[in-house]
Amino acid sequence: MKGIDEIDRQLLNILQDNSQCTIKELSGRLKLSSTPIHERIKKLERNGYIKGRVTMLDYKKLGYGLQAYVMVTLQIRTQEAIENFVERVKLIPEVQESYYVSGQWDFLCKVCCHDMDAYHAMLVGRFSHIENVGALHSIFVLNEIKVTHKLPLV
Repeated sequence: MKGIDEIDRQLLNILQDNSQCTIKELSGRLKLSSTPIHERIKKLERNGYIKGRVTMLDYKKLGYGLQAYVMVTLQIRTQEAIENFVERVKLIPEVQESYYVSGQWDFLCKVCCHDMDAYHAMLVGRFSHIENVGALHSIFVLNEIKVTHKLPLV
């Protein structure tokens, strides 16, 4: 990994486990004073190693009982058509993640809705209004087995 050293790797590993770890806690764990820890975090953010910090929420406890993956095929695959889809899908609040992929489909979108009625309304009311969408295929999540954003840094 270019541009980061062993201390940066340790720092990133700790922050992946707990992004709300304080500078004081990080200083104690890494045996460095607060200033170098703070400077390292800012450098890692500035250089794009840290893209952001989030709090992971429990979908079900918040009333979102349905998660699904929507595979999207476009009718036309010009650069303009792809960019149009990308911009429009960014505006759909139920879309948690969206990827431009290779293979049978053009895009893979993870969506989260309260229930099947809300999912149907989102699909018909939002996805179907994006021009150039040729086909939509849905896969519904029955149970989460593993959810992480942690990268194995060695």
